[in-house]
Amino acid sequence: EDHHGHNRILRPMLVTGLKCWHMRPESRFYPKANLHNVLSRIPHGADVLFIFGEIDCREGLLVSVERCRYKDVDEGIAVTVDIYVQKLLEIHEDYEFNILVHPVPPVLDLTRDVVKRFNRVCQAKVQEVQQSWMQYLNFAHRLLGDDGGLAEGLGYDGTHLHPRYLALLEDAVKAL
Repeated sequence: EDHHGHNRILRPMLVTGLKCWHMRPESRFYPKANLHNVLSRIPHGADVLFIFGEIDCREGLLVSVERCRYKDVDEGIAVTVDIYVQKLLEIHEDYEFNILVHPVPPVLDLTRDVVKRFNRVCQAKVQEVQQSWMQYLNFAHRLLGDDGGLAEGLGYDGTHLHPRYLALLEDAVKAL
């Protein structure tokens, strides 16, 4: 339910394997083409929740730093978030979606620090864009426990969030 009392239905439209890095204009990687195939099946003007960046945080950024594409992870995050937000702007232009940007879930212990940094930069970039049709869902902090790890009860299989996290997502959408 949104803040007007209207029910919302979450309908997953999967684009597996897509890194934010793949969204750059020169990329020809299949998951980017699949993104456009999936987007074309969503009604124009729909509210669309975008959850990208996990693969970038888990492998793409660290590998890119190791290969000296970026001087450090923070530079890689800045470039990657810029690519992501630019693509969201293009998607809105093409489909007129109301875009809700979901934070990267901080599930994995090994990547949690990078995920938290990515989410901070992404939130700031979305806010900087200042478009009423693009909102960052600010609830990543609620996914974390007092010890900085994943909050109790939100772990599922060591890789994914438990579906009970959807109550936190719902609260974030209602707060818009």
